[in-house]
Amino acid sequence: MANSRIKYHANEHSILYMETGGTCPLCASPMMFKKATSKHPSIGYEIAHIYPLNPNNLQKDALKGYPPPTDINALENVILLCPNCHTRYDKDFKIEEYLKIIKIKNKYIDEAKAKLTATQHALQDEIHEILDLIVSGNSLHSDLSENTLTISSLDKKLKTGISPLQKREIWKDIVDFFVPIRNHIRLIEQRDQAAIRILQNQINTYYLVMEKQNPGNKDLVFNYIAKWISLKTGKSIMASRILTSFFVQNCEIFDASSN
Repeated sequence: MANSRIKYHANEHSILYMETGGTCPLCASPMMFKKATSKHPSIGYEIAHIYPLNPNNLQKDALKGYPPPTDINALENVILLCPNCHTRYDKDFKIEEYLKIIKIKNKYIDEAKAKLTATQHALQDEIHEILDLIVSGNSLHSDLSENTLTISSLDKKLKTGISPLQKREIWKDIVDFFVPIRNHIRLIEQRDQAAIRILQNQINTYYLVMEKQNPGNKDLVFNYIAKWISLKTGKSIMASRILTSFFVQNCEIFDASSN
């Protein structure tokens, strides 16, 4: 029996559109456009089933070993494509492109989950003061000799699950910023030790949630934590990434057992 195509609610269209950022994930064409003769934008996308709604014989052969989803019309099995890419995907179905779209869709789902989690986790106000220090550049002259004894522990934390470029960024941030950030945190502790301990626990808790959602992928975990800090504080993503690197070295993020 053939599967029936359903009509998706306007809210579901919004969810799918937000996933893509407004561009076709295959060719980057805009999925909204405005005609010169119209006051309102026109839709330039179609809802495509990732696992075909009713696979033909060629598609069935290509999909051997890939079971269909429980709900063929679920949002997890559809994605917005421009009309050209949708037509090509359906008519010239290739398993390589199916796997590519699955990967893109899973990334969308992971990012949405991370954004939702970010709204559910708070951060102490003291983090603004630390980020302001990073942004201002004042007193940020690190003494590398103070890092020598402890920075070697990074090799154990970042042994697996992280790209060379991400590892290099963390190393550089720690060499440049760890000591001055640590010294400023110590000053804050003198007036409110509890606030810093709460902040450290908040960072560690969010790390554990991200690690659970993205096991073995330290690049994603690092980036989601930095985005969360930036979202919650309104500070730049660059400063937030530096502070995330600090917390890697300070043991709130990653540990040797995560390898």
